[in-house]
Amino acid sequence: MRTVLVAALALAAGPALADTTTPAARELEAAPVPRVTSAADAGAEINASVEEPGEAAGVSEPDDPADLVPRVTAGPPMRATGRVDDQAGAPVPRLPQPAGSEAVTVPAPPSEAYPPPPASKKAAYLAAKKLAPKPRPAPITARVGRPPPPVVSLYNTWTHEWIALDADGRAPDPLLVDRFLRCHFTNQPADMDRRLIGTLVEAARHFAVRRVDIVSGFRHPKYNLMLRKKGHEVARESQHTFGHAVDFRLPGVAIRALHNWARARGMGGVGLYLGSGFVHMDTGPIRYWGGQ
Repeated sequence: MRTVLVAALALAAGPALADTTTPAARELEAAPVPRVTSAADAGAEINASVEEPGEAAGVSEPDDPADLVPRVTAGPPMRATGRVDDQAGAPVPRLPQPAGSEAVTVPAPPSEAYPPPPASKKAAYLAAKKLAPKPRPAPITARVGRPPPPVVSLYNTWTHEWIALDADGRAPDPLLVDRFLRCHFTNQPADMDRRLIGTLVEAARHFAVRRVDIVSGFRHPKYNLMLRKKGHEVARESQHTFGHAVDFRLPGVAIRALHNWARARGMGGVGLYLGSGFVHMDTGPIRYWGGQ
């Protein structure tokens, strides 16, 4: 093909260029022109010229296909030294550092540059709780081995309620006393006379007992009227309806002994009810009577 091209160029250039060809061009012109065949013949010639790999090397085809897999032999193990080594175990050379060089330390950024994230409400509460001063315990005034102060217990025979009072004479909560001595029929309290509670505690201390049974305290006017209609021994204008009277007994103490002590007090009216087993005391006018 090259000869054909050269000849074509020579004919086109004319006789002036025919003598200017180089020796290499002359050799190409003298070389035989290969025969051009069809694509099918060219493919057949190429296949015939290529030898099988096994036949060219004199190696027979293996019987087992597994033999075709290349075999890998284990080399020396890699050492976990923090540097890369080749398979032979030789360390990779490192670049020498110049003399007098020192490691450069990067300073940490200031804390102001990165403010902490905002704390949650729970974290803020816990932090404030840790910083808050802890309350100091109250000083212990009682000595070790000292007995507790005596207590007088009042028991309401209608409501089955209890109330504890200090026997040393300290006044209890007035609202608590009014609720304890309320009318058991209407469940309504009244403003009770404060002298009545002191009288009950004083009677318990005098007879050395720790319990007082309350038979009647405040009595609602409607309940008092109902008792009169049923024939009970109650006054029309009873001191109970004003919150000025109380009926009580002391377990283990004779009624007559309690009645004599109540009359000696001279606080107001005193009634003796031997059949029912209690004593009446009020803060009204001084008077005495008896009943069942």
